Amino acid sequence: MKLATKTRNGRRKWKRLPLTWETLDDCYARGLEAMKNSPRKIKEYRRIGRQRKLAYRVLLTTGLRRGELAAVTVDCLHLDAERPFLLLPGSFTKNGQTATIPLRAEITEAVRSWIDEMGLFSLDPVFDPIPTIRNFDADIAAANIPKRDERNRVVDIHALRHTFGTHLARAGVAPRTAMAAMRHSKIELTMNVYTDPALLDVAGAVDSLPAF
Repeated sequence: MKLATKTRNGRRKWKRLPLTWETLDDCYARGLEAMKNSPRKIKEYRRIGRQRKLAYRVLLTTGLRRGELAAVTVDCLHLDAERPFLLLPGSFTKNGQTATIPLRAEITEAVRSWIDEMGLFSLDPVFDPIPTIRNFDADIAAANIPKRDERNRVVDIHALRHTFGTHLARAGVAPRTAMAAMRHSKIELTMNVYTDPALLDVAGAVDSLPAF
């Protein structure tokens, strides 16, 4: 919730507004006004916002769990490899095995720029602090994403991992490859739990069949 101001009969009136896409600009302007004498605080909040944005992008394109994201330090990242990747020690993964996670080109460059800008060293965590559920709830509200969907499923940070799995399926990635990308031990988990059939292009799949 953020505060906005209104003028009525020459007096200042305060009204509490929910943070939504429609109120976002007003809340942002009000926040800048309230902190105009604290430039360091404004700079820090902007840094945290940019970090959250990068964290969400990494979660959506790698399928990392929130706890795994917290464990990512600079020396886990191999950004100059021919095919950049993240090497996550088994002490931080759910199955206890070291995980090699490919990184997309735009994510590689975004992470590299962030590390350089922040002056991070080998053992420094890349995402500190990581988004909390309260942060996430505020962010999805601002993006006009309902907390519960039409099937009454709750949207939380782990839902980004489900989104990763579903987009792999929509992109036509073979189930066994998707299973490896998700780091699952059973393909049923990948296909039945982490893939939303309602979002798959079944009609397009049928249209791709040859004419008989």
